[in-house]
Amino acid sequence: MTNKKVLLPFALTTLVAFLQGCGGESAKINEDPNKGVEGVTANTSCSPTNTDCLPFVMDYPISGLNFDCSSDKVNHFVTKLGSNTVTGACKLGDTATFYIQGKNARKISLGAVKLDDISKINDSRYPIPRMRLIDLASALTGKVPATLDLNDETIRVAIALVKISHSIGLEQDDNVLGDIQPTQITDEKKELLSKLTKDIGVTELSSGAYVEILKPWLDVTTVTDEQALTILTQLLNLSNAGVWQATIPFLKAGTISSSIKTSDGFFGCNQALYTDCVNADKGSSLIHSMGEVFLLTDRQGYAIGTGQQWRGPASFLEGKLYPPLLLITKVKAQKVQINAQNSWLNPLTREINSNQPLRFSLTANAAEDLKFKQGKLINGHTIPGTEYIYRLLLNAKDTDTVNTAHLGQWEQAIDGRAYNGSLEIYKANPPSYLGKDVFKTSANVKTNEKYIFPLYATLIFGFSDNSIPDSEKIKLGIMIDEYGNIRTDIKKDATASDMSGNCAKTQSINADGTITDEYGEMQYRIGTTGATSFTATSKSVSVRTILSNPKFGLLNGAMFGLNVGLIYQSNDIKSIGGAKINVHNLLSDAPQKEITLTDFSEGSNIVFWSNTYAYYQAAYINMYDNLKDDTERNKYVKPTDEDRVMAKRWTGPVTIQLANQNTAACKAVKIK
Repeated sequence: MTNKKVLLPFALTTLVAFLQGCGGESAKINEDPNKGVEGVTANTSCSPTNTDCLPFVMDYPISGLNFDCSSDKVNHFVTKLGSNTVTGACKLGDTATFYIQGKNARKISLGAVKLDDISKINDSRYPIPRMRLIDLASALTGKVPATLDLNDETIRVAIALVKISHSIGLEQDDNVLGDIQPTQITDEKKELLSKLTKDIGVTELSSGAYVEILKPWLDVTTVTDEQALTILTQLLNLSNAGVWQATIPFLKAGTISSSIKTSDGFFGCNQALYTDCVNADKGSSLIHSMGEVFLLTDRQGYAIGTGQQWRGPASFLEGKLYPPLLLITKVKAQKVQINAQNSWLNPLTREINSNQPLRFSLTANAAEDLKFKQGKLINGHTIPGTEYIYRLLLNAKDTDTVNTAHLGQWEQAIDGRAYNGSLEIYKANPPSYLGKDVFKTSANVKTNEKYIFPLYATLIFGFSDNSIPDSEKIKLGIMIDEYGNIRTDIKKDATASDMSGNCAKTQSINADGTITDEYGEMQYRIGTTGATSFTATSKSVSVRTILSNPKFGLLNGAMFGLNVGLIYQSNDIKSIGGAKINVHNLLSDAPQKEITLTDFSEGSNIVFWSNTYAYYQAAYINMYDNLKDDTERNKYVKPTDEDRVMAKRWTGPVTIQLANQNTAACKAVKIK
C-alpha cells in the first residue's frame, strides 16, 4: 500500500482521537500458566498513526478488556476509553487475543481475532475499523453466522458476551438495562475472578454453563437472552450506521484520453458487459449512465438517501470516446431518492442482500427503480466497484483472485431498456454511544430526575439566494426520539412553508419505514445522532439529516450535518459540514429554556444545508442560458419553470427552536 492511493470523495474532517494510545507502561508476559498478568496500562502495541499499525474501536464500549498482539511476545494490553470511543491497536496482520484476567490464573477467554478479517489497511482517510462482539464470537466458534438466530452457536456465544459486558455495567451502575454506555472492567473486579472454580472459554459460553460458573463473580441473569439479542442488534446497527456516498466517475477515461487507475464511482451503460461502457466500437448505440447519492443509515438499521443521475448518449470526437464525466454538461440531472429501508445490507456478513436490494425511486413506476444489487462492505468502510479498488483495500497483488460477488453493482430498466454498471460506496462518520450525561431519557434517569429525550423542535430553513425573501423560510417540525434517531413531526393540514408539528407520540412503525403518529399523520425518518459532548458550558449532540421525500417540496433533497466533502467546489460551498444541537440550557438551571444548532467550528457558526440536485439544476440552467443561440439550445432539454425555482434553492442557513413550550406534550424538560 506504500505507493498506492485511492482517490476518495470524502473530506474527513473528524477522526477518532486516540488518547493514551501510544507507548506507556505495559506488562511482561508471564509464561507460568498458574499466574495472570500484572501492570497493564497501554492499549496499543504500536503507534495508531503508523501505516503498519491497525487501531480498532470496540463496538461495545468496554474498557479494561485484556488483549495480546501476536507480533508482541513481551507485552499485554487493555482497551481504553477516550473521545467517545474505546480503542486498542496491534500491528497489521496480527491476531489479537481478547480475554479478562487479573493477576491470578483464572481467565475468561473471548476469542483470537485475525485482524486481517477486520481490516488490511490503516489509512487516515477512512474511519477506524470496529472490533465487534460478533467478531469475537466468530473467532471463538470459527463460524460467521448468516442470521440472528438463537439456535446458531456463534449467536449464542455473542449473546453470552453481551450479557457479560452489560451485566458488569449494570452491577457498577454504568448503565440501565438495554442502554449501551461505556463500562470499565476494573483491576479490582478482575482480581475477584479468583472466586471461579474453572476458566471460561467457547465451550462454556456456547453451552450456557458460563452462567452458573460466573455467579460468584457476576450475575448475568439480570439480562435475558432476548434482551441481549436486542442489544446485539443495536450494536450491529451502530457498526453499520454512518454517512455513505457514491460519486460520479471523476477520472474514468474514455478512449480519447489516457487510462488512469482509480475509482469508477457510480457508472454504467446500456450494454450487457461493463467493459463495453468504454468501448468506442459501440458508437451511437452506447448510452452512458452515472450518478451521485448520499445515504444515512441510522441507529435502528434504516437507510434514507437522495441523489441524482445522468443518462444520455456517449460523446465521441473523431471516433474516440470522451470520458463519461462529460455527460454532466450534456443532460439534465434526474432526481433519485429512497424510502427508508432496513433490509438491504446484512449486518452480519455486511453484504448487500441481492433479494432485497437498496431501491431508489426515479419515477412513480416501481419497475424503473434503480437497484443497488450487489457488493460487500470491506474493512468496514468501502464497497469496492472495481477489481483495482478491491485489491487496494485488501492489500492484494495484481495476481490475487478477486471475489467478484463482493464488487458493487447496480441495475435499472428505463423505457424497457436495461442498464447496469459498477458501484463504489464509501462510508464515513460512524456514530458512537450517546452519553447519558447529555442524552437523558426516561429510561436512563432515576425517579424525580429531569430528562429531555424525546425532544420536539422546529427546524427553520432559509435560502441564500438574495432574490428569495426571509418570509419564504420553511418550518419543519421534528422529533429526536429516545433511540437517537430523528423523524418529522408534521401537523395535519400543513402547508408548503409551515410543516411544524404538535409534538405527537409515535403510534406505529410502518412496513415502508414511515411512522404513523398518535393523530394518524404520516411521519418520515430524516436523520440520526452521532455522538454527545459534555463540557462545563456546552452539552450537545451531533446530528445528521437528509430530507428525502416529495412531502418536503422545495426542501426535498436538503442535507446538513453529514460532515463530508462534496464533489463540486465553488465560491459558495465546499462541503456539508457538521452540526450539533446544544441542550445545555435544558440540563442546567438556566431560566431561558432554549436550544441552538451550530457547526463544529470553534466559533459555533450557523449551519448551512445543501441540496446537490438543486445545485446541478442551477449549473445546467446556467450553461443553457449562456449558449450562444437557439440553434445550440435546441440540442438540450429546456429547463422548466419548476427547475428554475428549485435551482435558486440549493443552499441556505438552518436554525432550530423548541416546539411550543406552552403545550404540555411539547415540554422539553420532563421529570421522571
